[in-house]
Amino acid sequence: MEKERVPSRDLSVPDRALVEGYVRKVVSDRPSVIPLKDIARVLPKSKWRLGFSTEGATLGDLPKDAEVELEFFDEDKMDYILQFSKKTAGLNRLVAKSSYKVDSTPLNPGLVTFVYDQIVTDVFGLKNIGVGFFGLLKGKTNFIESIYMDNRFWIERGYSAEGSEYYNVYVRKFEPGSEPDDDTDDGSNRWQMGSTVDDQWD
Repeated sequence: MEKERVPSRDLSVPDRALVEGYVRKVVSDRPSVIPLKDIARVLPKSKWRLGFSTEGATLGDLPKDAEVELEFFDEDKMDYILQFSKKTAGLNRLVAKSSYKVDSTPLNPGLVTFVYDQIVTDVFGLKNIGVGFFGLLKGKTNFIESIYMDNRFWIERGYSAEGSEYYNVYVRKFEPGSEPDDDTDDGSNRWQMGSTVDDQWD
């Protein structure tokens, strides 16, 4: 799935159930490779894409060709990005420039709190036009309850309006040449459930 960049909303019911099973197994059976209390050290200068959610509404509420990306610049500044494909004429992306903090205490280790400071966009080549739609409202506070992180994947736990638990999976985006070498990796940064993570995520 990841190699083909197939949106999780477009997966068949059996494939979606298979991936969801892997996600839930990782959460229940494996401790976070990167300790949750140390996530604040990992986020600066990293980029993540929302690749899968066990909650259909998470991706279903977005425009069909939109992807969610998170880009962390330093210890307190980040962008929450809605990136659109070329199918959406004139609209390239919406960006919520945000401030964030990570709880490193035993109370809620790995809890990321971020606030939209400024909403900007790129429409018909005109950049930084203030907007407020798709839920991107200045001053809105959001949370990512981290439950698992390794070198490639970051899993968030959330609850629906009905109180049902769900998980979002963010996939790390690497610059060319900086991606971890799985051929020499000892496996600590990959999910191991009888096969490699690439086998599981395709």
